[in-house]
Amino acid sequence: MAFVIISILNVVGCLAISFYFGWKLTIVTLCSSMPLIFAAAFLRIRYETQFEKMNNEVFAESAKFATESIGAFRTVSAMTLEDTIIKRYQTLLHDQIRNTLWKSVWSTLIFATADSIALLCMAFVLW
Repeated sequence: MAFVIISILNVVGCLAISFYFGWKLTIVTLCSSMPLIFAAAFLRIRYETQFEKMNNEVFAESAKFATESIGAFRTVSAMTLEDTIIKRYQTLLHDQIRNTLWKSVWSTLIFATADSIALLCMAFVLW
């Protein structure tokens, strides 16, 4: 909550200072750059939360399997199923990592674009 308040106060303070020193440039910046920066931030937060939610769902299955195997440790060791359990766990993790690889690449590209848009807007204003 404090981060949101600090961000709002930073934007308001910067706008007040920029209106004081150059109101024409401030209006151009508000109309052209601010919507892009807000849209990029919104998309970044949206995809980050979706990616985290997907990761939690995907790795919950393998964590559940590991928890059940550890809970039944005596049964597993009595039946000498250690190698089978390890292979099954590795298969679960490998499949999940392969499925999330492309989504993580996409999320990284969106994250990089969202950070770059702010720099591009700054370059536009300085131009």
